Amino acid sequence: MNGEGTDVVNARLIDRFAPRADFILAEELLLSAAATAAYRAIGELRDADLESPVIRLLFRARDLPGYVRSHGHVTDLGEILLGGKGILLGERPGREIVLGAAGRFWSPVPEWYEVTPETFRDFAHARGGTIAMAFLVDPLAEIGCRVTIETRITVADPAARRTASLYWRSIRPAAWLTTRGLLAAIAARATALTPS
Repeated sequence: MNGEGTDVVNARLIDRFAPRADFILAEELLLSAAATAAYRAIGELRDADLESPVIRLLFRARDLPGYVRSHGHVTDLGEILLGGKGILLGERPGREIVLGAAGRFWSPVPEWYEVTPETFRDFAHARGGTIAMAFLVDPLAEIGCRVTIETRITVADPAARRTASLYWRSIRPAAWLTTRGLLAAIAARATALTPS
């Protein structure tokens, strides 16, 4: 096989929606669980699965909508990660799911903008940016699979980028901790879903 087909097979869906990012956080974890179990665990992830009280607190502090808490329904993945403002950008079933949101999410009172999968990549609001979050499952022959969570923030406006940079530097440690907590929750659920 020549190299051309390899690029198509290895292309990541997040690259279609956020090919250039100003700020990136990527973490991965090797699991002995099957790739199918890991992908299912991602789809079934709920805030109750997050074992660490610190991680749960970080999610709640991230501006989860009041109606989620007040109505008591089980928070889904999009609400957990993007405060209910996110959308599903795309999915390669069994392999990768990408969520996204657009807005001025670095301000004390976040301002969110409507975006669709078709308009996400070219979003260029003067005071806003985009955040894309990908969950990728790579099957591995020897061990099981690798789960990667990657967050990309893109800010087109230079003035807004400076403010977003301050925001990113201040929240990056919490974002890292949250990402590691998500990976741990996915690993625990995937292990439970994998027959012994």
